[in-house]
Amino acid sequence: MSASNAEKSIIEGASLITADRRRLLQSPKASPVSYRLFELLPVMPRFTVEHVRSRLETTFPTASAAVKALEELGIVTELTGQKKNRIFSYQAYVELLSR
Repeated sequence: MSASNAEKSIIEGASLITADRRRLLQSPKASPVSYRLFELLPVMPRFTVEHVRSRLETTFPTASAAVKALEELGIVTELTGQKKNRIFSYQAYVELLSR
């Protein structure tokens, strides 16, 4: 039974990522940096803009714009409600993994 549950989780995760990738590719606001950020989400589902800037070796404004593009598409959500030191999450993916 557990093997089929594991398979189901893998398929659901892959389906979610595929659907979200398609939405990002269709977005006029998407940039190469937002694509690179998206591809990191499965291994970095919770992050700050500074973390993105560091991982992608880019500027803070570029990292911020990439996060904003994913946030506007509803792919990532902001968790803190703060203006600074905000934490973002690929929440649908996190929830899928924690079921």
